[in-house]
Amino acid sequence: MKLLMFILLLTFIYGCSPKEVNTIKYKYRTKEMVDKQCKIEIERKKLARRDDVTSKNFIMQYTKAFNANYRIKKACDPYR
Repeated sequence: MKLLMFILLLTFIYGCSPKEVNTIKYKYRTKEMVDKQCKIEIERKKLARRDDVTSKNFIMQYTKAFNANYRIKKACDPYR
């Protein structure tokens, strides 16, 4: 019984430990590509915010801002 509990405890600890996804920066994209895509997404967010001033729906504004932030985060991530 103690052996079974020990195995379950080790499995739980191993399952909850953080895992590294990718440790090599710029593995799939070069630094120039990351910078270029990051700048493009930031400019897209600025233009979208300026164009969507008249929207009255709060939920639509929130989802658009959330998606824009996610696109910027994804474009500026060198590990992607």
